[in-house]
Amino acid sequence: MTGPYTRGDSFSSEASRKHIRQALAEYGATDVVFTQRGNLSAVAFRGDGRQFRIVMPLLQSEGALEIKGDVADSRRREANAKILERANRKSWHALALSIDAKLGAAAAGIATLESEFLAHVVLPGNHTVFDEIEPVIDVAYRSGQRPTFSGIDTSASPAEPQVPAEFPPLRAVPSPTAVRRS
Repeated sequence: MTGPYTRGDSFSSEASRKHIRQALAEYGATDVVFTQRGNLSAVAFRGDGRQFRIVMPLLQSEGALEIKGDVADSRRREANAKILERANRKSWHALALSIDAKLGAAAAGIATLESEFLAHVVLPGNHTVFDEIEPVIDVAYRSGQRPTFSGIDTSASPAEPQVPAEFPPLRAVPSPTAVRRS
């Protein structure tokens, strides 16, 4: 059973934005700004010496022509507006939950703010990491070739992660298909 809380229906978009602003401020982020242009909404902030921008598409009405006095069209438009508002409330709520999880991981030392929000780091030139890397990833998948990054030597294998001595050595875990059932 899914109740209104789990669906995000009971939270207004404004309440979710307020929650996002508060969570970012509690983490230490500054310059939190919300903007909207057309069907795109964004939250931008500064934290840990970086700038971040998360862009989220919002649903918008197709804007069909209205015939004056057409009651059925008016009811349809009202119903459509309610559906759009509900979907956008759910989107804002989901973004708030996502940001909470990322900030929680960073605060706990599981990750850094930059690693959690890597796709949303704003680079010089006002593009995000995702804006820059998405076409490279697309070409790599279409061509089947490993991508190259200008100015970066990717031929060297990545360094092995450094594991503290107090952690036990990793051991192989059998795959679920290898386990016999009796």
